[in-house]
Amino acid sequence: MKKKPQYLEKGKALKGHDPLSVYDGIATMGDENITSVYEDAIYQFITSENKVIFDKTPGKYSPKYGGYCSIAISEGSLVEANSHSALIQDGDLHVFYKDDDEDTQDEWNENPVENKKRAEIEWAKLI
Repeated sequence: MKKKPQYLEKGKALKGHDPLSVYDGIATMGDENITSVYEDAIYQFITSENKVIFDKTPGKYSPKYGGYCSIAISEGSLVEANSHSALIQDGDLHVFYKDDDEDTQDEWNENPVENKKRAEIEWAKLI
């Protein structure tokens, strides 16, 4: 089986941000000493309590589309995402490209249902 693409920095998902904090909308850098590995990605946590919660249901808190920008996936591209631009849709954690001039979450929000449909089709081609 082909390995799913993931956006990792030095093996870390979400650039080291605690996935529960990203899920809650306040991306906070996790502690390098409090980690879990899920689908070959290292996840860092603010507290051991967050690690326990993650370990019970990692699929809930791990980012959709391997942590790549969801709008870029819907367009068939793998683009780095920013943990400070995230939303929950249908229980899935979506992350988006964001810099000083652009936040692609805005584009996603224009038509989230259609964008998710397109992203699912394009993601299936990538995996």
